[in-house]
Amino acid sequence: MKFTYTTCIALAAAVAKVSADCFSTRLGFPCCSSWNKKVEFSDGDGNWGIENGSWCGIGNQQQATGGQCTGSNQGYQCCNGCKVEYTDGDGPWGVENGQWCGIKNTCNSSNNNSNGNNTSNGNNNSSGNSNTNTSVSGVPLNPPKVTGGQTGKTTRYWDCCLASCSWSENTNASHPVNACQKDGKTVFNKFDWTIGSACSGGQGYMCTDNQPWAINDNVSYGFVAAGFSSGSQKDWCCTCQRLEFTSGPVAGKQMVVQITNTGGDLSNNHFDIQMPGGGVGIFNGCQSQFGAPSDGWGERYGGVKSASDCSSLPAELQDGCKWRFDWFKNADNPSVTFERVQCPKELTDITGCIPVDDASAKKLPW
Repeated sequence: MKFTYTTCIALAAAVAKVSADCFSTRLGFPCCSSWNKKVEFSDGDGNWGIENGSWCGIGNQQQATGGQCTGSNQGYQCCNGCKVEYTDGDGPWGVENGQWCGIKNTCNSSNNNSNGNNTSNGNNNSSGNSNTNTSVSGVPLNPPKVTGGQTGKTTRYWDCCLASCSWSENTNASHPVNACQKDGKTVFNKFDWTIGSACSGGQGYMCTDNQPWAINDNVSYGFVAAGFSSGSQKDWCCTCQRLEFTSGPVAGKQMVVQITNTGGDLSNNHFDIQMPGGGVGIFNGCQSQFGAPSDGWGERYGGVKSASDCSSLPAELQDGCKWRFDWFKNADNPSVTFERVQCPKELTDITGCIPVDDASAKKLPW
């Protein structure tokens, strides 16, 4: 009996090991849990799911059906128990180890709200107890790598000048990038040549909300000036690209950017990331807009040197300046691999510009 019992344990372990294997392990990603059958993205390798904010592979034996607990298709883990702490439109939620988890579908409905709590307790799954591995927008902490993309380079700038994609003549989109008045917040209802760019004697400026921000530790959104080896400004303006940094302290991190500007000083496959305090470059519209020094804040090319220097910028620009020293780790012109993608609503809501062919671009894998 002892021999038989030991043999069964070994056999069970072997079976578990085999069943836990899937295509994603060879790519450096774990297999999804057996309960996780929600397909979030499919590519040539197979079907992908999300757990704890990270991608995982769905094995062939798992059916592409809905998850087995509340929030499983959003990256939340299933609870071990059935105690309901809160219920919303997604379903019942529990709390275990200080983190929100989804109540399994197999839990008896009689257990719901057995603790006497309900939606009037003021708690929800976006509170401080939420799973910090997944952002509120559902972007995974460890997104799939950019495969089959092109290689490019990056620089940085913030010159306060009107973006070239704010001119309707420069884009195929029905609405160009928003142009702002001197306060950086008030959008011109109808921008045209009679208003012009502040950097050529006009009144139009880049809007101050065109700054980068972190979605989670490994993904940020933002805006760039760009140039490519093919096509024209009308083709590039307002399109979005997914960048994966391949050098420096941000190697492996990703950024989804919308192109709002172009420039004759940009080379092929070149992304000039808009970040306040990143250097004004050739033009300095910040002097007329905010009273910045003649060379901008810090050095004309390169900008400020430390996060503490961000305090010299106007308050409305300081978050984007600090982003450089926080999420971006003060990387100095890292290289990238990139691919065109459909623009996330978070970006187009800011610029007001949606590419006319956006629907034909590759969808973001989240």
